[in-house]
Amino acid sequence: MSDYLYAPSLYWFAYRYREGLVLAEAQPSSEQTLADLDWVKQHYEQVLSPFGVALSSGWQNEANSRNFELLNNPDLEEGRQYEYFEIPEQKLEGFVYPQSLHDSYGLNLNLFCPEHPGEDQYRSEDLEKLNPQGCFTPPKTPPLGYLGQTLLLTAYLDRPRPSAVQDLESLARTCWQQFFQVSTVGSFPRLYRTYELWGGYLYEYGNPRDDLTVNPFGHLLIWFFFEEETSLILQRCYWELPELLLYYHKISESFRQSRYSYQKADAIVSENERYLQQLNENYLQNKQRDTLTDEQLTELKLTLKELLKTALSYSQQLRNLEYAHNTIAINQKNYLAILDQMEQLAQTPLEALRVFGEKEAVAFQDQITADLNYFRHGSGLLDTAIASIRGLVEIDQAERDRQLQTALATSREEQEKFNQGLQDQINAVGVGIAAGAIVASTSGLITTQPWQIPTQEQFWLPPHPFILALLGSALCSWGAWRFATKKIQKRRALSQANLTPKGISATVIPEISLNPVGDRLSVSEDKKE
Repeated sequence: MSDYLYAPSLYWFAYRYREGLVLAEAQPSSEQTLADLDWVKQHYEQVLSPFGVALSSGWQNEANSRNFELLNNPDLEEGRQYEYFEIPEQKLEGFVYPQSLHDSYGLNLNLFCPEHPGEDQYRSEDLEKLNPQGCFTPPKTPPLGYLGQTLLLTAYLDRPRPSAVQDLESLARTCWQQFFQVSTVGSFPRLYRTYELWGGYLYEYGNPRDDLTVNPFGHLLIWFFFEEETSLILQRCYWELPELLLYYHKISESFRQSRYSYQKADAIVSENERYLQQLNENYLQNKQRDTLTDEQLTELKLTLKELLKTALSYSQQLRNLEYAHNTIAINQKNYLAILDQMEQLAQTPLEALRVFGEKEAVAFQDQITADLNYFRHGSGLLDTAIASIRGLVEIDQAERDRQLQTALATSREEQEKFNQGLQDQINAVGVGIAAGAIVASTSGLITTQPWQIPTQEQFWLPPHPFILALLGSALCSWGAWRFATKKIQKRRALSQANLTPKGISATVIPEISLNPVGDRLSVSEDKKE
């Protein structure tokens, strides 16, 4: 059995940043830019072309303020610049009203069945006609700066209002399933919250924490009316609704992006804790006093470079969390301010819509604050890891330098010993050669005359010519050695004296003394010759 709706009306609100700092889950490529007027035109064409509707109004992209209307309708000389259209084949009417709201574009479209008693009956199965070719389905891959969209479906019910708001939840879900042509209940988002608002029942689908991968249908609202007063109140405050929903999506998107930053920062902390444990086991608790091997030292240096890059990424995630927290705080105030204006226009409280601004937005901020407090300890762990590796590398490098200096000193000492030994060998060889030369030069005298041994009768005998020649040669060699040594020393002293710069005859040593007058310092120079 079909459920009949009366005078259904579909409201579409879509938002995207056009300027400012935008946090993105993935690093945007150079081709990705924020929204411009072309994106607005293309998005409207994507929605309206399945209905056979084309906009005829002009577009304006420049204004003196950040809040301005994008259409320039020649039929409307003043007032809000919207464009009205009709779809006779489906007995539908509607209008579009795009705006530039602060740093974002806000796209607004209303599609409705006019109220004609007895003729405005609409079957729930026909709701798919309001979404031909799935034109109101959010993009599977959202562009950079995309904030999300809200679909609001309103309809009258020809029945008394049930006492419990939950009694119409199955009808609300059926309407959306027919609209999106979803056959299975499990593939549709669960009911998030129900409200009693202005005499009607409002059903909200889509958790603000869920992105399009979890909820591909976006933010959905369906509102059942039971009396005309509800519709009249909506008309009075409708023009404030696009800005209210803009702040809703900014808050929701900022919190979703903070979850992505939270996951990345948490992964960095977990990886850092694991590495600190390995560092503690492999190096800090290692009782061996040996220096690190070349492979270990190289590994530590590479790890230190990676940790420095990780520290930069970690700081970026903390910055993103703080930015998301501030964005939520600012837009929460804006949300509540617009809500106050709507309450004045509606002349009735909007407690149902205050739940998001006064509770959920505050809960988002509290969650991010708790995350920041936790991750500040993670910053300490990361700094500790970097400092520990630097300490290990510096200690090992100092030990290597000390060992190198010791090795150089030992090598120098061994070289000096070797040189001294070589010099001694050369001297010994030289002495041997000199002695051999002397003996060789005097050996001819050995047989020139016989050798005589002193007797009692002839106690004193003149020395043998060989002995005289040998002693004479030794004495001449010693004299020549003494003369050469003195000559070399004198020549070396003269050479060193020639290396002294000309014009410098003395070393000037300044003497600093305290002048008792005025506590000034006076400088005198003493010359030491």
